[in-house]
Amino acid sequence: MNSTILLTQYDKIKQAIKVSAMGALYNVSQDTILYDTGKQAVADAFTTLFKKNLQIDDSGYSKILTTTQPITIQELVVYDAGDVPATCPQGTVISFPAIHVVVSTQFKDCFGKPRDVLIHSDIDIFER
Repeated sequence: MNSTILLTQYDKIKQAIKVSAMGALYNVSQDTILYDTGKQAVADAFTTLFKKNLQIDDSGYSKILTTTQPITIQELVVYDAGDVPATCPQGTVISFPAIHVVVSTQFKDCFGKPRDVLIHSDIDIFER
């Protein structure tokens, strides 16, 4: 597998994170307070959309990517209007309601060597 394919797969995961976060945050405004059950609903919606967008099966593998390890959501935090401003666990300042997510998996590089991949994204209601 060459580096172009690796970058394409990495980008597909990044795009799936963004699209899934925007779908999960669809009804959240700058002033929305979600409380725990609402935050969990947003987190659950993100997870469902993310798995659907990447066609991830029950074992964690995508039907459209060639990962050598399952795609795993390592961190998922929902921030509402009452939480911001805040700093995510990776150090990024969160200014608006958002979803913080860290996803991990593994690809083989062009030499067949496994490469761990960690993707961090903070997507707010304004798509930043």
